[in-house]
Amino acid sequence: MKKCFAKFLIIAGLVVCPIMVSAAEFGVIDAGQIFNKYNETQKTKNMLESKKASLQDELEKKKAEVKKLNDKYIELAKEVQAKRDAKKDKEVPALEKQIAEIRKQYAAKEAELQEFYSTSQKNLYALEEKELGNLSKNLDSKVDAVIEKIAKKYKLKAVFEKRSVYWKDPKICQDITDEIIKALNGGK
Repeated sequence: MKKCFAKFLIIAGLVVCPIMVSAAEFGVIDAGQIFNKYNETQKTKNMLESKKASLQDELEKKKAEVKKLNDKYIELAKEVQAKRDAKKDKEVPALEKQIAEIRKQYAAKEAELQEFYSTSQKNLYALEEKELGNLSKNLDSKVDAVIEKIAKKYKLKAVFEKRSVYWKDPKICQDITDEIIKALNGGK
């Protein structure tokens, strides 16, 4: 009986020891954090912000042109009203021609402004989709290679996305997110 019990303890020890001796068996990563802290993500976001600011500046200039025409229209309309009030009706037809011309210019500039706004929004959206899509594809392949390298380094059996793990025992599950970010950004 003692021999049986001793064999049982030896076998149990052999089974339990590797589990106790080995560090983490699984890894987890936070893909969102990796994407956000990746240097290329920041460069792409900065480029897009710069493009957005440039378009916003151009939009503001076009708005200023429209406002200037509107102010001119209001000024001439007031002048026409003043001439009518002062009984200087002979000067009104010339001013009304100017008002009509300014109304045309205003309508054209307003349409141009709306077209610019619409087109720039579509172009900016397409650029964002293209750049962030390319970045994501590029990052995916790099991340896969880095995860594999780090998983092998720590002899991990599997690596999971943090959001798909509800609970983890830190003794058997190691977060390797920071190490992946460091490797992607050129650190060792």
